[in-house]
Amino acid sequence: MTGLVQLFEKEGYPLARCRSCELVQVGVEVDPARLEEIYGEAYFKEEVFHDYVAERDDRLKSGAQAARTLAAVKPGGRLLDVGCATGFFLQAASTFYEVKGVELSPFAAEYARNEFGLDVLVGDVTEVGSQEEPFDVVTLWNTIEHMADPVGALRAIASLSRPGTLLAISTGDVSGPLARRDLPGWNLMSPPYHLFFFSPRTIDLLLARAGFRLRRIVYDGVVAAAGPFASSPGRRIATLLGLGNVMTVYATFAGAPLPALSRAGRVAARYRPLSRAFGA
Repeated sequence: MTGLVQLFEKEGYPLARCRSCELVQVGVEVDPARLEEIYGEAYFKEEVFHDYVAERDDRLKSGAQAARTLAAVKPGGRLLDVGCATGFFLQAASTFYEVKGVELSPFAAEYARNEFGLDVLVGDVTEVGSQEEPFDVVTLWNTIEHMADPVGALRAIASLSRPGTLLAISTGDVSGPLARRDLPGWNLMSPPYHLFFFSPRTIDLLLARAGFRLRRIVYDGVVAAAGPFASSPGRRIATLLGLGNVMTVYATFAGAPLPALSRAGRVAARYRPLSRAFGA
């Protein structure tokens, strides 16, 4: 594996780290046809989720909370949800935005169309037509780690953006406490579903290459399965400290590739209030 240092094997897949940027990734190419195959109905009902569709009410509520957060920063306009699954977030976001989704799973896309009447394209973001008007907000909730080509995806999103477009990405933090404690056993280390494992540094490098400026990183605060940080107060403290298992990254489109932030800039992004994160 040129440029990669092999770490270990999981579920028959080699895991590796890039020598230059330290991105952790599955060390072999995964056939795109294989990815389409694994995201069928069973993925949402048996294999990964106990029953994603049965959690509809809870997921609509969490989607509404995420949509309100976005609308407080970027009110109104057009929103694209990449990897929109069954459309729960899109439905909630339609209160604030004109919405469109793109989803690899035909089963999930059909559910979103039939249940909510949503405009959802089956495929990946590179297939969203260039004739589309630019989007004001683009979201990738727990999606980018599933993508075979995150760089290509972010560049496609850049082509659908205008200067100032808000981008929100949630993904696991491979530099977080749970992953550092036991990377092979980390609950998000799950190839072939997850192919890339980002840290604040590597997600910023990816964003900058596509012309997005990292503005804010927010953590869910989950850092332990037991002990003081596993309690509700402990999770809140961990969130305030900028610790967590999953990070939500907010960025804005600058219009051209950028230099990545310094380490100090990335640390500042953990503590800057969201309401103050989108200045020049």
